[in-house]
Amino acid sequence: MAPSPAPPAHRTASAPAFAKRTEDDELKLFRYVLVGDLGKGSFATVYKGYHEESRKEVAIKTVSRSSLSTKLFENLQSEIDILKSLSHRHITRLIDIVSAERNVYLIMEYCAGGDLTNYIKKRGRVEGLEYVPEPGAAPQYYPHPRTGGLTVIVVRSFLRQLARALKFLRQRNLIHRDIKPQNLLLNPASEDDLQRGHPLGVPILKVADFGFARSLPNAMMAETLCGSPLYMAPEILSYQKYDAKADLWSVGAVLYEMSVGRPPYRAQNHIELLKKIEASKGVKFPDESPPRRAEDAAAVPDDIKLLIRLLLKRHPVERASFDDFFKSTAMVNSKFPRP
Repeated sequence: MAPSPAPPAHRTASAPAFAKRTEDDELKLFRYVLVGDLGKGSFATVYKGYHEESRKEVAIKTVSRSSLSTKLFENLQSEIDILKSLSHRHITRLIDIVSAERNVYLIMEYCAGGDLTNYIKKRGRVEGLEYVPEPGAAPQYYPHPRTGGLTVIVVRSFLRQLARALKFLRQRNLIHRDIKPQNLLLNPASEDDLQRGHPLGVPILKVADFGFARSLPNAMMAETLCGSPLYMAPEILSYQKYDAKADLWSVGAVLYEMSVGRPPYRAQNHIELLKKIEASKGVKFPDESPPRRAEDAAAVPDDIKLLIRLLLKRHPVERASFDDFFKSTAMVNSKFPRP
């Protein structure tokens, strides 16, 4: 594995076409080939690629040295250090690091099913996530309602898989700080997963993007504003100190979106979002009110509603603890044979 990158030298940003050609040339030296774009973040572009020799598909996170401030470089170094230390089936794996002249490349495990945002938007009809319901049958997509949330068995499985990743992180005093559907990636279940009892047709979920993650001992409080506003805990939105319970708010927001089809609170910016949260008397579900909407809305199971409400408590002291979360009725009811 290549050494960690040296601090960035500041250069004028390259034009996109030149940057892409540079990336191709730099990666060829390390036997990696770019195939296509997977997405673009605030300071990184992610490509699909493969290794020339093994032909193994990978995701290549590309960070231009010229775009890195000292703070962003620290975030990248933190992500590399954290990913090096993690090995878990529900966390995307760091395969290699390529430190080249113009760019730093994180060679990551490729997830063929994209992210949870796209899965919810497309109602599970995502290329790469087809499954065969029985021998001889044609491949199909897991059935979901045409509107609203995902099928309950999928919600429960994703909840359980996410909880496994979070328990692993908590055991290492890590807080992710940017849990959102875009950072939850999906893979089709393998034959081995299915033989162990993983629900047929339900994807494997993996937590990705540790750019904001940090080590946070249990009693330590952080002050950094980071994360995605729609899934950000109110204590972070209001610039207060926060701890690992901020991740649990984000889990509650993601669980609500999986169950209902949209985030629990929406606004144009984080100030308006905080106002909505503070003015709310608690999260509402479409199957509860008003009556006209309730008739058409799919019912969210009571145990999942209860867990969401415990996770979306505005004040951290009232919010469920990690122990409460792991031992909740919803979690007990979401047990499937461990893949």
